[in-house]
Amino acid sequence: MSTNRLPPMRFGIVGCGGISHLHAQCLAELEAEGLATLVAGAESDPARGKSWAERWNVPVHESLEALLKRNDIDTVIITTPSGMHGDMAVQIAKSGRHILSEKPLDVRVEKVDAAIEAAKACKVTLGGIFQQRFCPGPQKVKRAIDLGFFGKIVFVHCETPWYRSQAYYDSGDWRGTWALDGGVLFNQAPHMIDRIIWLGGDVESVTAAEVKCGYQRDIEAETLAAAVFKTTGGAIGTITGTTLAYDGLDQRVLICGTTGSAAFRADDLVQFKTEKPYNEPDPAPPEPAKLPDGKSSAPLNMSTVSHRANIRDFIFAVRENRAPAVTGEDQRKVVRAINLIYQKAKVGPYAGKS
Repeated sequence: MSTNRLPPMRFGIVGCGGISHLHAQCLAELEAEGLATLVAGAESDPARGKSWAERWNVPVHESLEALLKRNDIDTVIITTPSGMHGDMAVQIAKSGRHILSEKPLDVRVEKVDAAIEAAKACKVTLGGIFQQRFCPGPQKVKRAIDLGFFGKIVFVHCETPWYRSQAYYDSGDWRGTWALDGGVLFNQAPHMIDRIIWLGGDVESVTAAEVKCGYQRDIEAETLAAAVFKTTGGAIGTITGTTLAYDGLDQRVLICGTTGSAAFRADDLVQFKTEKPYNEPDPAPPEPAKLPDGKSSAPLNMSTVSHRANIRDFIFAVRENRAPAVTGEDQRKVVRAINLIYQKAKVGPYAGKS
């Protein structure tokens, strides 16, 4: 049977904060393709849940437990604070539903591991949101690297020089906490960290790290960080990030190989050069954004285009009984890398530990 003739995947969303609206909009757009439908939400804050229910015209339950009592949900999208993702993924897996988690899968790699193992044991699909993988530029570089046009990757770099005011952190009591959020590395930088890992190789070890916690902002976690690491392939890499760069600059990524290199400014591929000609038709222009860009200073200024592609891939992965483009293991690599940076800098959960 053709996969595009199957009934739409029925979704629930747990956590009705800001990013959940983007997911709900994506599901509405995918419903028009016959691929998905939003059934219900779950939110512990009554006022927020009521507002969300009215906006998306679906019931909102007071808890994940209540949501999972429904018999008309196939997949749950997790859009709660980051430190809740791992435990919720385990709970969803044990209910027999598939899981799609916003970044990161958690703030502790141990909880990520528990989620991955629960999904395997319960035979459900666990996927993640790294929507920027679906942009034309990163896709082109990934294909070129996989085909050998970059030779040996020797250096990778990512930077996130963004701006978040104290009012941003004050907007939620979980923001900037070690237990539920982390700082710039976990909240603003994960997509760029994923990109250098996805394109340049997994982190083997962190050799140096400077992480400034509560600096210029009244939060527990970091507003400024820099780290040097080695990849499993032998490259040297650097990760830098801050939420103090008024009033937000573009993220950048460098992928440097012996026979090819690339540079990104945000999602745009601004430099691409290979020793041997890499003949690939230019990708079609991306669909116009439905929201303005400007995430460097306004966190919810995002288009639905890449998120929608990420969710669409997940739906077809379940239908085709294959791994999604963004797996739990992919998310684990990013969480582990950030945990290693914290560990090297001896901050947060690793403060005072040798």
